[in-house]
Amino acid sequence: MCSVSWARRAESLLVVMNRDERRDRAPARPPRRWRGNGEAFTAPVDGDAGGTWIAATDSGVVLALLNHYRPDDSAAGLASEEDAGVGSARRRISRGVLVTTLAADALPPDAERLRSAGLASFAPFRLFVAGLRVPPRVFTWDGAGLSGRQLDPRLGFLTSSSWNARAVIPARHARFRAFARAHPRPTRADLVAFHAGASDPRGTPWAVCMSRDDARTVSLTVVEVTTAGTTMRYRAV
Repeated sequence: MCSVSWARRAESLLVVMNRDERRDRAPARPPRRWRGNGEAFTAPVDGDAGGTWIAATDSGVVLALLNHYRPDDSAAGLASEEDAGVGSARRRISRGVLVTTLAADALPPDAERLRSAGLASFAPFRLFVAGLRVPPRVFTWDGAGLSGRQLDPRLGFLTSSSWNARAVIPARHARFRAFARAHPRPTRADLVAFHAGASDPRGTPWAVCMSRDDARTVSLTVVEVTTAGTTMRYRAV
C-alpha cells in the first residue's frame, strides 16, 4: 500500500511517495547513506525488515516499490505480505531488500537484473524506476511472471491498496487526473500537498493520505534530482 507520483522535465525529476503500512509495524528510520557494489544511494530504513521502499542513487536514479495485490488478496484486507508467501507455507524475502540490492548496482534496474534477483522469493510488487536520463518505467511481478511498461515521461501517478483495490485505485487515479488538470506543471509544493491530502482529506481508506483501523499513511518522502545532484526529504506523518 503506497502512492507515488512524479514530475519530470529536461533537467529535473521530482518524485513524491506516501508509504502506507500496518499500524502494528515498527516505525521506519530516517534516510541514511548506503554503500553498494557500484553505486551509493540514500534511502529510509524499514523498521521491521531493514530494507527500504524508496531509494535515490548518487547518479540520480529513483527506485520506488509498491505492493501488488491480486483481487482476492485485497478483498481479504491484507495489509502486508512481507513475511508470508500468499498460498505458500514458505517464508518470503522482504521486498525492501530487493530495492536496496538493485539500488546498489551501478546500472538502473531492467528486466534481466530483476529476474536474476530470484523473483520467486518475493511477494508480488510493482517497481517504479526513473531518472534524468532514465524514462519512467514500472516493472510488475505478479508472483508468476514479470512485465514492464513505459510510463508518462512528464507526469504520472501509481498507487496500491490492500483494501478494495478494484475501487480504491481507480478513485485515486481520478483524483490525480483532476490534480494534473489543475497543475499541468506541478511544483514540489503542489505534489506534496496532493500527497498530504490537501484535495482529498485524510481519514478514509480511499484517500491518498489514508487511514483505516488496521493501517495508515506513515511517511512522505520527496526526492529531487537535478544536474546539480540529488536530495531526499523525509517526514513521518
